[in-house]
Amino acid sequence: MAVADDNLIASDPTEHFFQGPGGRLFLRGVRPSSAAIARLVIVHGYGDHSGRFSHFMRWMAGRGIACHAADLRGQGRSDGRKGYVARWEHYLDDLAAILSQTSAGEGPHVPLFVLGHSHGGLVVAAAGERGVLERAGVRGVVLTSPYLRSKMRVPRTKIVLGRAAGLFVPWLPVATGLQNEWMSSDPDMVEDARVDPLCTRVATPRWYTGQLRAQGEVMKRAGDFRLPLFVLGAGADRVADTSAAEEFVSRAGSADKTFRSYPGLLHELLRERGREKIFADVRAWLESRIQ
Repeated sequence: MAVADDNLIASDPTEHFFQGPGGRLFLRGVRPSSAAIARLVIVHGYGDHSGRFSHFMRWMAGRGIACHAADLRGQGRSDGRKGYVARWEHYLDDLAAILSQTSAGEGPHVPLFVLGHSHGGLVVAAAGERGVLERAGVRGVVLTSPYLRSKMRVPRTKIVLGRAAGLFVPWLPVATGLQNEWMSSDPDMVEDARVDPLCTRVATPRWYTGQLRAQGEVMKRAGDFRLPLFVLGAGADRVADTSAAEEFVSRAGSADKTFRSYPGLLHELLRERGREKIFADVRAWLESRIQ
């Protein structure tokens, strides 16, 4: 279904809190000024928050796709200790609540898609394998730089200490060591991240051990993922291993699946230089599946 870009204007963004399974979650949305042709729920990465996708949401809404994004627990403006989750699977509970909350806005007749970035991609992949997405009526999934395997080398001593700390002080904040310059080559986006007070620059032992376990399970159960799938990898990613994303696509049980790599680009594809080309690729994939 083609949509004429120049005939659509995004409405003013909406923001509100709603009660999630573990506390209040912060939700933002941008809708087209006319009837939406699709809904897209965006799941941010670890240490990230929904506001960092506002430019992408406005671009998509201006082309007929209603966008919603929420801060997961312990991230952004949502409730919870920063960077902490008692059980990694609680992120799946948050996602299910977000999907339920956003379903009322456009109505069930408007096809629903989900986009997961980085650690949000890991959450979305796990939700797809466990039936969370299908139960919500999701029609297809986009993953950008999914964090299915780390590209960063973590010293074994730090891993051992992290697991030990997880038993006694699972909420202990530990600096991630990630650099803003690893995320985007766009200097404006780098500066935006540097001064953003909502970005979480620490990790916690319980999250770390939980995501390691989740990464292994998601790759092992890739055949259980059967929804239409579009995975975008950053060719110069220093955070997420792009080869793991490509491997996940090859092993996924989806009949409709595509992997596309963008040579030379860094981790945050939706905040990189030339990002409107990537926006257009995502939009084209979504529109070709709106039937």
